[in-house]
Amino acid sequence: MTLHHTLALASPWVLCTCAFAQTQTPVPAATQHRAATHHSHAATASQAAPAQPNLSAPLPSVAVIRQRLLANLQSIQAEQERYLCRMTSTNERTDAHGNPLKTHTRVFDMFYVHGREIDELISKNGVPLDASAQKNESERVQKEIAKDSNATDLSKQQSDDARQLEILLHALRYTNGHRILLNGRTTLVYDLSGNPDFHPKNLQERFLHHMSGSIQVDEATSQLVDVNAHLDRDVKVGGGLVANVHKGFWIHVHQTPQKDGVWINDLTEGQGDARAALFFHPYFRFRQTTDSCHLTSVTTQTTAATVTQP
Repeated sequence: MTLHHTLALASPWVLCTCAFAQTQTPVPAATQHRAATHHSHAATASQAAPAQPNLSAPLPSVAVIRQRLLANLQSIQAEQERYLCRMTSTNERTDAHGNPLKTHTRVFDMFYVHGREIDELISKNGVPLDASAQKNESERVQKEIAKDSNATDLSKQQSDDARQLEILLHALRYTNGHRILLNGRTTLVYDLSGNPDFHPKNLQERFLHHMSGSIQVDEATSQLVDVNAHLDRDVKVGGGLVANVHKGFWIHVHQTPQKDGVWINDLTEGQGDARAALFFHPYFRFRQTTDSCHLTSVTTQTTAATVTQP
């Protein structure tokens, strides 16, 4: 099982980072998303200090949080599409003790189109792409944009997003809820464990159902702030003959709000070991960070056109 496949199993953790696009100014690739506009929201001295929150107030029910997440999904995605970020992905092959054996680092320009993340490769292992590789990458990105912009598939993508979020919310049990103050915001914290009333039907559902850990949810927006979870048992594909992600695999996902309140996934990391077929038994570690996010005044569309810089 490749690292890509392992991350795909954990995709519901980062579901809220996907986007819902609208028809806007055309652009052929991410390299043309360079013009940016920054918005500041500095508070004035005349504003009154906010009242201290009551951390012991009754918590909203998990059902209410689920409802808010589903109701806000499309608007959240549409807001995220206005952003262009720089993403650094580091994948390590390790020995059984966690010592690195081989490391691959790639840097991308990351943005969103029609509910999907698009990553345009900038460099590999610290070496920028040459002109030929840049051209090939730009063409690949344009194909990805076209694939994710098919109007017929858009409704299906939205349904799939909502279904994956439903799986995330129902495959796990949320217990020991309490409220904390995190970066000045009231945050709901729950322990995670498999929901005994949920009966997984496929690999992705089994993967989630066998996780335990903790989750933090921003109370004002119902956004996922932090998820830290690990596998309680092996997850097997084809009875273990095809692939096997072993007990102890862990994943940590974190989101942070931008100045205008849009939440962006800024960290995804994990470690574990997995076997594919009968021969491959790697230990691996991965870390994906996103920073340098800025608002861009140029967005995407599938039809070719000249980009107008503001």
